[in-house]
Amino acid sequence: MIKVLYFARFREELGCAEEQLNGIESVDQLLSTLKARGEPWSRVLDGKVLCAVNQVMASGEQSLESGDEVGIFPPVTGG
Repeated sequence: MIKVLYFARFREELGCAEEQLNGIESVDQLLSTLKARGEPWSRVLDGKVLCAVNQVMASGEQSLESGDEVGIFPPVTGG
């Protein structure tokens, strides 16, 4: 089981701070699974999404194992 944490506007727009999922083998698979839920998931997670696995930035190809923690958050901009 992996723990998924949602941050910033993703948390607000999805109405979910965290959840646990089984059977997810990669970051790409996780995002595809979440988008397949339909609205608002597909709209909110479409486009640029940053992910960190166990607090280290990760690409979509990053594999996941039981016990991993995945943070999902929007890109951060600043001035």
